[in-house]
Amino acid sequence: MKDLIRQILREETSGLTDGQIKSAYSLMKMITKGYYWYTDTPEQPFKYTPNTIWLINPDTEEWMLRFDEYGGLWYYDNTRVSFSKYMNMEEYDFESFIKIWVQDVLKREVVNIWWSIEYLPYRVEDVLKNGKQLK
Repeated sequence: MKDLIRQILREETSGLTDGQIKSAYSLMKMITKGYYWYTDTPEQPFKYTPNTIWLINPDTEEWMLRFDEYGGLWYYDNTRVSFSKYMNMEEYDFESFIKIWVQDVLKREVVNIWWSIEYLPYRVEDVLKNGKQLK
């Protein structure tokens, strides 16, 4: 019951309808196919972004999301562009949704959201080399 109340409050304050959220979840399932969450460990910290969690496709080495220990979420701008091809969402709505989605998936609070147009290949290589895939 507590989780249901929390979910309802998030959805009501996001500005998105239930239908938009449901459709967006389905779309995220589709566009994140082949992507995995990676985190570092004390034994093998990330060189460039310690204490972060990344969503990366290891085959294409493309990153989608990066979450830091302070609740900061970065998304690769191509993510929003891909999303907008299928859903009519403004940047604000996309960020509201991605915040809800990440909080549900990682069970952690998102405090701030930023976008990046940088591909960051050296950081992605570091994550794939040193990171532990989350199950």
